[in-house]
This record gives sequence, structure tokens and C-alpha cells, in this order.
Amino acid sequence: MTPHPPPIDLAVLGRYLDGTAAPADLAAVESWVAADLERRAALAALRDAWIADARRLAAPYAVDAAWARFAARVGLRSGAPQARRRWGRAVGRRGAIAAALIVALLGGGGAWWIGRARPAAAPPVMRDYATPRGRRAVFRLLDGTEIMLNADSRLRAPVTFAAGRRDVYLDGEGFFRVVHDAARPFIVHTPDGAVRDVGTRFGIHAYSDAARERVAVIEGAVAMAETTVRAGQVATRSRSGAVRLVSRAKVENELAWTRGRLVFESVPLGEVVQQLGRWYDLDIQVGDPGLGDRPVTGSYGDEPVTQVLTLITAAVGARYQWHGRSVTITTAPAAR
Repeated sequence: MTPHPPPIDLAVLGRYLDGTAAPADLAAVESWVAADLERRAALAALRDAWIADARRLAAPYAVDAAWARFAARVGLRSGAPQARRRWGRAVGRRGAIAAALIVALLGGGGAWWIGRARPAAAPPVMRDYATPRGRRAVFRLLDGTEIMLNADSRLRAPVTFAAGRRDVYLDGEGFFRVVHDAARPFIVHTPDGAVRDVGTRFGIHAYSDAARERVAVIEGAVAMAETTVRAGQVATRSRSGAVRLVSRAKVENELAWTRGRLVFESVPLGEVVQQLGRWYDLDIQVGDPGLGDRPVTGSYGDEPVTQVLTLITAAVGARYQWHGRSVTITTAPAAR
């Protein structure tokens, strides 16, 4: 049996849903949901319910009554006054909503309750868009947003977006031409967090096996946690959630794949072979320690893979060997 995820503080989760979370809290929640697509979908649906109730409820919640109502509904005892006060501080005036999150996200089997008499909601129906290794493809969502997926990439999106926001989930690399809608922000969830659209055209490199995510903005701006990435800028996000702008990065190089080219400028060989493997549908390994850190600079389009490998390995002092559809790159022997 798969263990339940560790609990997350309801006050933190409430601030996240309410849009008032501090950067550390924002990063904590995004990290907590990043590894589970179902949790992400549930959180997106609950966010819509939170927004709807925030508009509907003009008066503060009676916290004790909210707790008692929730406890009765899920078959729990209300507990001692001390426990009620602890939960009361966590759920605040939107007690029924926050209590619902316990059920939905902390092991309640995917059902939740909002308010006193609202029926159980269902997670949104999702659709998968995927590209195999060696292929790219363009998809259009119902809101008109166009997405080009690079090789070996997957995008999950609701068949119909809920009111208030548009959430999609990317594992891989994609270029987004977003139909901007200020009333419904477009948010791309990645293995390490989320990227919120503030403009219209940007690329995200977010493969789950990559050391870091990269975002390149060609028009408008996007938000990564508390960092705004503007047109002409490139930013990275580490596995720890740290975001930094990359000085002297070239957006056109980051997005060259959308034009059918791979462009590297002082990129470590270890990262280069990952991209080449997806691009040509090959298994490429660097066999010698330290060789993967050697920088590669070059631009490649429709050249045969043998020509590309020859040019790259010659530039870094290496050689390559074929084994079926696998390639191993090793350090070239020293000339005598």
C-alpha cells in the first residue's frame, strides 16, 4: 500500500489558495503537490471552489460550528477544546473549505465537501498530449492556446478549463503561445513548481531527469515563484526551488528547437547528450567521469546524427562507439 503523503499545515495551504502566501510557503505547497498529478488536479479544483466561496461569504465563519459540521460529516469526534482551537486557528473564517482540503489532499480518497450542503465534486476530466522521442508536435487547447511539445514530452490539461484559472501540467519541454485572459491566469505546473503566464509567448524546459528547469520568455513575462521573467530573459529553477535569472543567456538559442535546430553555447556535454538522445531517439551515455562537464558550443539542424556526434566529440577530445541504437562517448586516447 502506498503511504499517505506527509501532512501540510492548513494555514499555509489556506494562504496559498488565498494568494497571500510568502515565498517560502508558496514553494512548500508547490513542492508538496509537484510529484502527484492527481493531487495537483484536486488542488486546482479546490482553488476554484475556494474562490467561489470567498465571493459568496461576506460574513466570517463560525469556526467551532464549521469544525463540528465537518467532524460529523466524516465521522470524527469533535475532540477536546484544545484540539478544536488548534484546528480553528488553521482553518480560520473559511473553515469548511479548509476542512475539505484535509479530506481531498490528506488521504480522503479524492472526495471533498465545500460548505454545508454542497455535493461532492469530481476532479476535472484530463487529456494527455504526448510526443515520442525523435518527434515534435503542435497542439491547440480549447481556449485557443497553442503548445509545441519537444521530443519525449507530456502535457496534461483539463478537457474544459474551470472558471477562474487555467492549469496544465508539463513533464518535458514546451513552447506556449497563450491566449491571454487576465480573469483566468494560465499556469504551467512542472516537476519543480509552477510558471504563471503574465504575457503570451514563452518556453519551458522541465524534464523530470534534468538537473534544473529553464524558462525562456520571448514576449510578455512569466512568474516563477516570486521572480518575474521578462521578454528576452532566461531563468532557471533548481530542484530546491531556487530561481535565478541567467545573465547573457540568449532566448533564441533556448527556443531554437521550435525552428528545427539545436543550439548549444558552452553547455555541458552531459546535458547535450540528453537533448541529442531525445532529438534522434537514441540512448547516448557519457562513459568517463568528468567528461560530461566539458562545454559544447555548436548549432545543428538536419545533419545526420553521425556528423553531429563526430563534430561534438572532436571538439571535447572524445570519441564515440555504436552499440545498436546506443552510443557511448569516452575520452579519446592521447596522441603519441
